[in-house]
Amino acid sequence: MPSRLAPDLPASRIVGARVHALRTERGWTLRETARQVEAAGKPIGYATIQRLERNRNPAAPVVAVIVDDLIALAIVFGLRPDELLAAPDCVACMDKPPAGFACRTCGATA
Repeated sequence: MPSRLAPDLPASRIVGARVHALRTERGWTLRETARQVEAAGKPIGYATIQRLERNRNPAAPVVAVIVDDLIALAIVFGLRPDELLAAPDCVACMDKPPAGFACRTCGATA
């Protein structure tokens, strides 16, 4: 079986960053996110979600996102799968800086 690691997979990096932003926006832990995904019908371990979120680090090797996982995560966050794949204008704040803050990279405010 081929490795799921690669030097760069832009779509997987975007998904990792989006999942991290959506999870932290809701105040969910990795375990809570895994519980939500399992309740939606597709169990994904919290360690897998953590590996996917690490994709947002450009220095780390990328873990490929499995399509079934992408769909399950989209359902849990109330999105369409293509919305998890859409590149944000600003990767630093994912186009949503925290309330009361401004992004130092793009200048967006909440």
